[in-house]
Amino acid sequence: MEETGKKPSILMALAVFFVPVSIILYGTAVLKIGAILPLIIATVVACLFGKFFGYSWDELQTGMMESISRVMIAILILIVVGMLIGVWILSGTIPTIIYWGLQLIAPTSFLMTAFLICVIASTATGTSFGTMGTVGVALLGVGQALGYPLPMVVGAIVSGAYFGDKMSPVSDSTNITASVCEVELFPHIASMMWTTIPAAVVSALLYLLLGIQHSAATTTGAIPVILQALSSKFNLSLWTLLPPVLMIIFAYRKMPALPLLILCVAVGALEAWLLQGCGLKEITQSLMSGYASKTGVKQVDVLLSRGGINSVMGTIVLLTAGVAFGGVLEKTRTLEVLLQAIVTWARSTGRLILSVLLAGYIILLGTGSQMVSVIIPGRAFVPVFKNRGIHLRVLSRTCEDGGTIGCPLIPWSVHAFYILGVLGVSAYDFAPYAFLNWIVPLFSIFYGYTGFAIWRTDGTPLRQSPAAGLKA
Repeated sequence: MEETGKKPSILMALAVFFVPVSIILYGTAVLKIGAILPLIIATVVACLFGKFFGYSWDELQTGMMESISRVMIAILILIVVGMLIGVWILSGTIPTIIYWGLQLIAPTSFLMTAFLICVIASTATGTSFGTMGTVGVALLGVGQALGYPLPMVVGAIVSGAYFGDKMSPVSDSTNITASVCEVELFPHIASMMWTTIPAAVVSALLYLLLGIQHSAATTTGAIPVILQALSSKFNLSLWTLLPPVLMIIFAYRKMPALPLLILCVAVGALEAWLLQGCGLKEITQSLMSGYASKTGVKQVDVLLSRGGINSVMGTIVLLTAGVAFGGVLEKTRTLEVLLQAIVTWARSTGRLILSVLLAGYIILLGTGSQMVSVIIPGRAFVPVFKNRGIHLRVLSRTCEDGGTIGCPLIPWSVHAFYILGVLGVSAYDFAPYAFLNWIVPLFSIFYGYTGFAIWRTDGTPLRQSPAAGLKA
């Protein structure tokens, strides 16, 4: 079908972009009604602009549907991830990981240990909110008892929680970003290792130095209670670690993400039956509605009551609304006009990487939504990276280097308000200590300007890295 609309001017393109974004900002920051409804209204407004430019409804609808179709695999993965989390808790997999992680607590290295525990928990569960609202709450009490400044403790918790939010194969943002940027899941994760792993090492060392300076020899009281509740409720056999081990093995062998996750769900369900003595009803309930913990220990019950297909429905609606909005901007050539202006400035690879990061931060400042800050730049920069001959896994990595872990640093973002409500510290106070969230984009910019860890479309490196043996 031949398009009937005209290409907007730069001023009109700015209006088409910023008016809907302002609506999203007003709905999320002022009315505080979340991102879904404002995104839907913004999409309607973008469609009205499209009609003004001469596009037919069929063309605009086609733009939305084409955009949504590109993330259908992400929607399927999200559904399986919801099932995975519920059954992994029921089978004892996640409780075992948390149990052994909590045993790493040591007063003199508390900050580094808190960071690493949150790394483990968030990578296992794929959720920063769940990690901060459960393990994070317990660690906050421990840190307070040890005499650590609360902003320092929350900074370590946030850094660790967003490591898994960014890197875990069961994380919503990881799967969505890979799909939006047209990259397979595990190559996307492998690419992110270049910026995230070095940043995590530097962060851990900084927390160790701070811990040595501020530590106090004090015993912890909350941890034994949690450990006792976990050990009494679950059979914490090493066999419960089989599902994540299989995930690592088959991911290394490049098994596609969706069948791999389905396999891990099946193994988890089998272990729930064999190791925990669960019946078919309990297993199916965990798959559909998630696990409901009833140990009587509040920290444990909050930690483990999650998962299930129902838990991801809101994310799927948000994803659909976000990509529909982006689809209209694409169809009306709004993003094309804006990108032409950006590309004029972003002459080098370094500037291109910096442009993606800045785009994510600008949307975060405007909307406070992590998903939107990844979805819109991801869709906007796909054609630019293709035209420049740069592999899309560099784009997907950069989107997460900015939008995914930058969200809690914006004091009026959804994530910052959640942290304030759960851990009682504002972003103004903890942000200086959230080392990972600051350091990751610095590595991203460094690689962009040096050419290290940047690949062409055919997979060849733009510039040979000293760590040539590490392949993404």
